[in-house]
Amino acid sequence: MIKAYMRAHGLSGHAEMARVLGVDRTLVSKYVSGARTCRDVEQLRRFAQAMDLPPETFGLLDAPDQGQGERTSAVTDWRLVRQTLNQNRHALTAAAARLYWDPVCGIEGTTCVTRPGWMAPTPVDLDDIQLEFDADPPAPVLDGSELESERYRPVRPNGARYGRYSQAIRSVARPTLFENRTSYRLLNVSFGTSGCHMRFGLTTYFDMVDVCEVIAHETAAAWISKGRNRSLDLKDLPFRAMVGDLFDTGRRPVLPSINTLTIRRAPDGDTFFLHRRGSTKVTLAAGLTHIIPAGVFQPAAIGPANVARDFDLWRNMLREFSEEFLDAPEHDGSSGTPVDYDDEPFRTLTEGRRAGKVRAWCFGIGMDPLAPAGEILTVAVIDSDVFDVVFADMVSQNSEGEIYPSEVGTVGIKWTPATVRRILNHEPLAASAAACVALTWKYRDLLLP
Repeated sequence: MIKAYMRAHGLSGHAEMARVLGVDRTLVSKYVSGARTCRDVEQLRRFAQAMDLPPETFGLLDAPDQGQGERTSAVTDWRLVRQTLNQNRHALTAAAARLYWDPVCGIEGTTCVTRPGWMAPTPVDLDDIQLEFDADPPAPVLDGSELESERYRPVRPNGARYGRYSQAIRSVARPTLFENRTSYRLLNVSFGTSGCHMRFGLTTYFDMVDVCEVIAHETAAAWISKGRNRSLDLKDLPFRAMVGDLFDTGRRPVLPSINTLTIRRAPDGDTFFLHRRGSTKVTLAAGLTHIIPAGVFQPAAIGPANVARDFDLWRNMLREFSEEFLDAPEHDGSSGTPVDYDDEPFRTLTEGRRAGKVRAWCFGIGMDPLAPAGEILTVAVIDSDVFDVVFADMVSQNSEGEIYPSEVGTVGIKWTPATVRRILNHEPLAASAAACVALTWKYRDLLLP
């Protein structure tokens, strides 16, 4: 198990593994060589906890038959790949992006990919985007239950294989936030000089997970197998190859998040905000640095009336501002009670937008090449007098992770050439976060006159 863990996590020496287990390096060497065997139950439990593995991995629960032992081993291997995925998403995203040889696909030198017609020629005001809702779209071709995904869906304790990847996550490696909510499914998009249009139907969050996270898991498994530093090829990724064109919205469920770079506009200098997402708290972009807020485009409550009233980009952004900056309770979609958008902090932000003190633009839609759920790329510029009232109680951490510390003497991170360059080059940014930062910097004369 120690060898498997070291291989999965790219640990090259016994000293690194010793730090994980909290023991001396020589003891790890003895375990690996077989010169020493651990029979201390409490020590084994500590090892399991340090390696984030179930206790039965180390024989602490009875295995009634050989098949049970084999199933436990398969689940452990699956869990190790899942750990590797969440701890190395930045490197894995870069590896996945190299599958896209056409430089036209890349957004401003980032790993976020797109295609013609999915990006606006210049940033567009949120109000200039036409949204259309289709109540009865055709079902996507793929749902994640295909034979090519089988190896990434481990066997249950009863011997039956998990039918969906989301079932395995829920049972084996469930993050803190993992709810199957109704969400808006992207059906078509057109951004051009003649206008901007997006058409949506409905899907669920797990529908997206069952395809996108299988692609990510398969990429992580191939990355481990090939030795991390070697390039991947589609022949290494049979499920990804079967999915084909990531921008074919009829092929699989595309469930985009709205990712918003927030800039506080102040006389003494503009600042922005980043968010370190917990590797065990969220599913998408786990362990990465993201812009804030960022959340799936979905209604806040159940029922047709709420699906209709929440079908609005700005309202989705408002809820995410409240949840992520103020750690307000999440509108988890489990209630039929609608959100009161005339309540605070929604009202002040909307009034500020009407007064020109809050501006919101959209660049278009891209894809994270590792877990291609869809990314609506936006930026919000908020004058400091509005920002400081709305976010007077801004938190340092929320249910999804930690907000990047503000620089000394400022609220947020200084929006300067040196800082932007450092963040883009040295911070493990989510693909969509990097795209929003790069595009906002490119169009700074328009967005921050």
